[in-house]
Amino acid sequence: MEFACKQIDLDEVVKCSLGLTRAEYRVFKKYMALKNQVTLADLSKKTGLDRTTVQKASLKLVERGLLSRFQHNRARGGYEFFYSIADRKEIRSKVRTIVRSWWETVDDNLQYW
Repeated sequence: MEFACKQIDLDEVVKCSLGLTRAEYRVFKKYMALKNQVTLADLSKKTGLDRTTVQKASLKLVERGLLSRFQHNRARGGYEFFYSIADRKEIRSKVRTIVRSWWETVDDNLQYW
């Protein structure tokens, strides 16, 4: 996207709006691209990131309501967690709301400039 005299990357707008680090955003984007639930190990392979990095990022994304986590109980005991992106429309709406709020702040400040 272009804004006046500067090129603005949409990824940066979304990352900043959601308050994500680079690693968290990289994990978030991979979840956004997937259609199915995945384990942390699977996502680690898909992103090339260390499993602990993926785990930390995924837990923060769950806390922020951007991911859903599901527990699958294994037949022989034990369990594993699967993760998937939360409601995409809701996430887009959240980013739009944040960007609109920013724009309104800019607009208000321009009145006093």
